[in-house]
Amino acid sequence: MKKWFKYFSLGFFSHSISKEGARRGYASIILSLILALVFIWAGAVGGYMLPFGVHYSNSPEFMEVAHTLLANTDINKRIDVVIENGGLRVKKHNGEYTEDLLVNTIENDTDKQNYSLNGFNIVVDSRPASTLAEVEAYCVSNDGKGTVISYAEYLTLSDVARLNFDFKLKYTGKALELSDELVEEYRTYVDGLSDENKNLTKKTAGDLSTGKITKAEYNRAIYELYFTNYYPKITEYESTSKVPLLRNYYYHQYISKGFNDYLFIFDDYMAGSFETKGGIQISFYGFYNNLKNGALVTEGISQKEANASVDQFIKNSFKANWILNAYACLTNTVTLVPFIALMIMVAALLTYSVLKLRGVESISSLGAMLKIVGSFVWFSGLVAAVLSVICSFFVNHSIMNVLPQVLFFLVLVIRSIIFAINENKLYLKQLEQAKQTED
Repeated sequence: MKKWFKYFSLGFFSHSISKEGARRGYASIILSLILALVFIWAGAVGGYMLPFGVHYSNSPEFMEVAHTLLANTDINKRIDVVIENGGLRVKKHNGEYTEDLLVNTIENDTDKQNYSLNGFNIVVDSRPASTLAEVEAYCVSNDGKGTVISYAEYLTLSDVARLNFDFKLKYTGKALELSDELVEEYRTYVDGLSDENKNLTKKTAGDLSTGKITKAEYNRAIYELYFTNYYPKITEYESTSKVPLLRNYYYHQYISKGFNDYLFIFDDYMAGSFETKGGIQISFYGFYNNLKNGALVTEGISQKEANASVDQFIKNSFKANWILNAYACLTNTVTLVPFIALMIMVAALLTYSVLKLRGVESISSLGAMLKIVGSFVWFSGLVAAVLSVICSFFVNHSIMNVLPQVLFFLVLVIRSIIFAINENKLYLKQLEQAKQTED
């Protein structure tokens, strides 16, 4: 056991110890791979989370936008924020706290004049995340011509003709208003589909009459039944809802299309994008859970204190994102397991080929070379993780999903080539000694 631990822990640093891998089994490679994956995951998480405070402090234009919006000493220009149990309440112009769209400098010229600064776009939308979105459904031909037809026209086509079109949704940016007349139309449609659906609407109506659900909940339930029966599944647009939600309008309309330089503030999270003085582009999400309750800017504090409060608010909101980010990185790392394993095999094949081209016969097979390269794997993952965190202070966040894997492969290949060079020298030395002995 002591010998194995020495081999496993020191193989990366010693030519002779790593060479022992040729006589060992493949279990060490599997363990090394697991450890390397853990390090790669940690490097991705650390590389995304740790530099944010530095990047934020190096983006004076974005900081000015945040300060002007949330810490303005002019009450008529400041958006007042109160944190309550992981959520936000907001108001402007010293008005009342309300669930409404308060600022949209992208689409409202007045808001743009009052709040836009340094070329940044600002949205402050405190409507609940569950607010239904008004959408327009249409279909686009997939033959390259881009022919657009309405969804109603699509339904008139034959099953074969429908294969030539893809379903699409356009979010209008407005909240869906469910009037009694509209809900009744939806219920009539659902009732006409089948007895099963009719029983569902009847049960929902019964829950309303007995007080189990509110009128708003009834309207939403009927709408969901209508939408899921009338339209195809919308997993391309919504991952947590069967029906379109207003919150995702901003994602589909702007963020997903590469929109930069913005600050979007919602009741449960924020999203932002800015460029540092060093030209590093940063996009981020922030959540309010675990933030201290109370007003973000209280009366009587200095401008410096107000600005510092806003800075801390944004930084702490980003920190609260670490669990979600860690999970996303974990998912990404798990999906890359086959590619990481392939990297190890490629490094082994490359090293083995170099030795064969040099006429080195001391490594008997590719399998033996694979086990030797396996002794470099876990420490290569550790080096890649450290380098990823260091590099994250100097590169765009967008490449952090791939940077740890790329660095892992580079470190592994470099170490493997070093092994090949040393083994070639050792083999030539042994041949020279054998020749001298014969002479």
